[in-house]
Amino acid sequence: MNFQNLGKVETFQKYLDMAYNNGLAQAESVRKDTTNPNRLFRSKRIEQARVEAVGKSLANSLGTVGKSFPRFDALAPFYQELVRCTVEYDQLKKSLGALNWAKHQIEALTEKYVQDIGRTMKVEQINRVRASYSGRVSSVLKQIKDNLVYLEEARKVMKRYPALKTSVKTVVIAGMPNVGKSTLLAQLTGSKPQVASYPFTTQRLNFGYDEEGNQYVDTPGLLDRPLEKRNKIERQAILALKHLANLVVFVIDPTEACGYPVPDQRELLDGVRKMFDVPLIVVSNKADTGERFKGALAISAQKGAGLDELKKEISGSLAQKAR
Repeated sequence: MNFQNLGKVETFQKYLDMAYNNGLAQAESVRKDTTNPNRLFRSKRIEQARVEAVGKSLANSLGTVGKSFPRFDALAPFYQELVRCTVEYDQLKKSLGALNWAKHQIEALTEKYVQDIGRTMKVEQINRVRASYSGRVSSVLKQIKDNLVYLEEARKVMKRYPALKTSVKTVVIAGMPNVGKSTLLAQLTGSKPQVASYPFTTQRLNFGYDEEGNQYVDTPGLLDRPLEKRNKIERQAILALKHLANLVVFVIDPTEACGYPVPDQRELLDGVRKMFDVPLIVVSNKADTGERFKGALAISAQKGAGLDELKKEISGSLAQKAR
């Protein structure tokens, strides 16, 4: 899912100004038609055209905003969780509902005032009817001004969502900081991983794809400390990740050069096992130093040692998971 196409949500005044400019342009266009010399008829047509253009502009603007946001019940569970942990979900739904209400109100007002202008029998009354319309639609837009502001705030957050694929097999790489996760990710995907921001932290998200199309995700700042030390938003983010993962590769640095003792790394491993109900492969990195973590697959992400065997284990685990 890619949220980068969410268009900017303007202020209510911006939409009004655009609509009034469109209305003025349409009125001037109709004014040039002098085929009917009847002043009342021409005045009606000019102001009806103005009202119709204003209404169409506002309805289109609000409709475009509403359609640019996805149907959240149709999103993959991963993105549903991201929405719930990064924006006020109820406020988002309420604001989108307010846009829909305003759009229908404007459409109804436009139809009513076009008819009212058509029934007006005095030229001097036509501008008053049109001015009344302008006041009514302005009032409608003012009622949703806070909703428009909130939708723009939500859009800025959602544009930062990583463009991950939710329909492909996904391997999550976990482990303490500096154990070699990013290096391993680059080796497994064969290229420099893509980088994206989390919308809920200053940390970065690294991901890439192997030759088989499997997706690999490294989550610095998320799966590198015990669950009980996390805040509510981080826990929800982990829940989102759980929806995505088909396999976890946990990296341990037995040399402790990463700055974390092996017992602490083992404790985190136990926590990740409890968090994810998917297969888990433990790898002991930096095998070129001679250090090993018992029971783990020995590799050297830096030197490339043991990676062929790791790739076979990953492929086998994912294939078995798919059955």
